[in-house]
Amino acid sequence: MLIMLPVMIAPPTTTLPVMSSASCSRDKVCRVLSHQNWSGSLSSRKCNDLTRNYLNGSIPPQWGSMKLVNISLLGNRLTGSIPEELANLSSLTTLTLEHNYFSGNLPSALGSLPKIEIMFLNSNNFTGELPETFAKLTTLKNFRISDNNFTGNISEFIFQNWTNLEELYMEGSGLSGPIPNISSLGNLKYIIISDLNGTEANFPELRNLSNLERLVLRSCNLIGELPEDSIRALKKLKILDVSFNRLSGNISSVSLAGRGDDFNHLILTGNNFTGPVPQWMRNTKKGIDLSFNNFSDTGLDSCQENGPNFFASIARNNNSGIVPCLATSSSKCSTKPYHSVRINCGGRAATNGTHYEDDSNNGGPSRFFKSQTNWAFSSTGFVLGDIENERYLWGNVDDDGLYANARLAPVSLTYYAFCLANTT
Repeated sequence: MLIMLPVMIAPPTTTLPVMSSASCSRDKVCRVLSHQNWSGSLSSRKCNDLTRNYLNGSIPPQWGSMKLVNISLLGNRLTGSIPEELANLSSLTTLTLEHNYFSGNLPSALGSLPKIEIMFLNSNNFTGELPETFAKLTTLKNFRISDNNFTGNISEFIFQNWTNLEELYMEGSGLSGPIPNISSLGNLKYIIISDLNGTEANFPELRNLSNLERLVLRSCNLIGELPEDSIRALKKLKILDVSFNRLSGNISSVSLAGRGDDFNHLILTGNNFTGPVPQWMRNTKKGIDLSFNNFSDTGLDSCQENGPNFFASIARNNNSGIVPCLATSSSKCSTKPYHSVRINCGGRAATNGTHYEDDSNNGGPSRFFKSQTNWAFSSTGFVLGDIENERYLWGNVDDDGLYANARLAPVSLTYYAFCLANTT
C-alpha cells in the first residue's frame, strides 16, 4: 500500500516548485519531497501528475516548451489563468485542472492542441465564453467544465464537431441554454448537464445515441413532453434524470422494457407531469422518483416507503397543506397535537438537554421514509461518481453525539412534519 501525505510545499505567494526533488511511484503520481522554486522545468517527462499535493501558485509558462503528454493538477490550491503557452504541447493528451482556484477566460490558443483527449476544468473560477477555436478539438473524448462561471450559450460546435466525445459534464457551469441537437454524437456515453441559465426550451433531439448510458438534464428549463420514442430507443440507458424542469404531459407510455437489470434510476422529480402513474412504476424495485409532480393517481394509499418515491407526486386539490400520500397518516393524529419536531438528521437518537429522534435510515437516491411519530423525509438524487458505493449518511470522527452524523442529499431533501398544533 502506498500512503501519500499532503505536504504544504510553498507559501501562497510563491510559484510552483521545480521537480528536481520529487519521486514517482509506478502509477506515475508524484510526491513533492522538499521546497523548491518552480522557475525551471520538470525533471522527468513521466513525472507530471501532481494530484492532491496542496500546491500554491500558478502554472509556469515554461511548461509550454516541455514534451508533456499528461498534466494533472487536481485538488491543489493553484490560481491564475491557463498560460497560452500550453498550446505548444503538441503531444498533450490529458489536461486535468479540476478542483483548484484557476480563473479568467480560457485561452483561444488551446484550440490548437492536436491530440487532446481529456480536458477537466471543473470546480474552478473560469469565466467568459468557450472560445470558438475549441471547435477544432475533434480528438476530445472527455470534457468537464462543471462548477464554473462561464457565460454565453452552450456552443453548438461541441455537438457538431466533437464526434469522438464520450463524456460531457456541464453541471452548474454558468452557461445558458438551449441544449443544441445532440444526435450527431454517436459515441456519447454520459451527458451530464444541469442548472442552465436562459429561456425555456423543448427537449433536445436524442436520435442515434445508441451508446448512451447516463442522461442527466437537471434544471435545464425544459418544457413540453418527454420524447418517449427517443428514450425507448436508448437501449443502453442506465440513468435518466430530468428533475426540476417544467416538463408536462402523461407518461403512461414511458417504458424501460428491454433493459433488464441494467437500468438503475429514473428521476422525474420537480416537474408538471399529469395523468395516472403507470402500473409498472408502482411495482418496480428500480430507483424511480416521481416526487413533486401533478399526477392524478398513483394507485397507492401511501408515499411508497419500500419502492419508488411518490412523495408529493399528486396535485393538492385544496389549501389544507397536507401532502395527499400522507393524508392517512395525518388523519391518525392523536387528540393531543405535537408542538415541536426534533430530529438528529442522519444520526441515531441523542439527548443533549433535549431529546432528538433517530434518523439513521440509510436513505438513497429515490427514497421516502416515514418515522413512527410525526415526520417523514423525501431524498432525491445522487453524485455521479461511484454510484454503487455512494453514501447518504456522513460521519464526523471528532464527535460521537448529536453531531456525529449528517444526512446527504445531492439534489433534494425535504423533511415534512404533520399532526402539529394550529398556532392561529
